[in-house]
Amino acid sequence: MRHIGTCREYYLDDLTHSLPFLVPEAADLLRDIGQRFNDSLMARGGGSYRLKVTSVLRTGSSVTSLRRRNVNAVEASAHQYGTTFDISYAKFICDSVTVARTQEDLKNLLAEVLKQLRDEQRCYVKYERKQGCFHITARRPKNDNIESSYDGKEQAKES
Repeated sequence: MRHIGTCREYYLDDLTHSLPFLVPEAADLLRDIGQRFNDSLMARGGGSYRLKVTSVLRTGSSVTSLRRRNVNAVEASAHQYGTTFDISYAKFICDSVTVARTQEDLKNLLAEVLKQLRDEQRCYVKYERKQGCFHITARRPKNDNIESSYDGKEQAKES
């Protein structure tokens, strides 16, 4: 697990029901999403905004607590594996008002970035209407030298 925190690419919200840890692939994906978001902003005229990460790793007890007040929270939450995080599409962090952007513009830009990464098979993305966020799960990188056996363990392919 890798500890994550606020950086140039994203802002880590106050976490009330999760801990700031992700598996390395998910942490790299999060940073890449933030970088691509910033690159897209610059390519489209600028603006100084960061993504707002609202949820990361959850424990069993935090899932139980969250389920009492969040209709989207499920007992078998993908957040318990460190592979999943949520990014708000309703709120962004504005670091400077040099170029004003609408919330809708920022949301659409983020959606484009996520679609690209999904098309690259780096993640799964779920649009959460009631929570105002994208629920993102990192996918395991494909490796032609590794295949899954029937018992779920990885084995090297023989050439």
